[in-house]
Amino acid sequence: MADILILEPDRRAARRMCDTLVRSGHTAAASHSVRDAEKQLGGRRMLIVLNAQVPFTQSYAFLRFIEERGLPVLFITGDAANENHLKAMYRGDCGVLLSPFTPVQLNYAVEQLARRSSRTLSLGGLRLDTQTREVTKDGETLTLTAQEFELLQALMRSPDEAVSREELLRTAWGYQGMGITRTVDVHVQRLRRKLGPAAIETVYKTGYRLRLA
Repeated sequence: MADILILEPDRRAARRMCDTLVRSGHTAAASHSVRDAEKQLGGRRMLIVLNAQVPFTQSYAFLRFIEERGLPVLFITGDAANENHLKAMYRGDCGVLLSPFTPVQLNYAVEQLARRSSRTLSLGGLRLDTQTREVTKDGETLTLTAQEFELLQALMRSPDEAVSREELLRTAWGYQGMGITRTVDVHVQRLRRKLGPAAIETVYKTGYRLRLA
């Protein structure tokens, strides 16, 4: 079940969506402003349900914030013509639900997005599908070796956090030994050539951190 944050200025509509999702076994909370949504979100990993009528001047920074954290977003819109535009302006996992909708349609859209995002890691314009093993950056497919894929996956699971070489050896290679960390350095250099030199930051005496704008 998903942990869901609903950003909906209409309090009655937000309450109805919360009740529907909670009855289906999800955890759901409602926010009525971008500022409140940011406060409720904190450091949690949540699926965001966002009314696309929230003014763009308010929602733009919030979308960039959650995009950088790789959070999935379900846009609610009453205009079918907006669907492609909404999907194009968010680089992470997202879906669009046309309003008005039934409780069944809301649950289905949330569950589909939650299922898809659970197998996909996103950070900025970088997306990694753990099932198909496909990696894209700003929509372009990257060709990675099996070991580069595992290394990138390990870094993406700890976005903006320093990960030690020893931890990367354990998670990406399955090694328990401590004396072969040079292997990590070599593969990081190869990944940098494919992601961009600034994408992976060296953290002094620690390891590496993935940073993408």
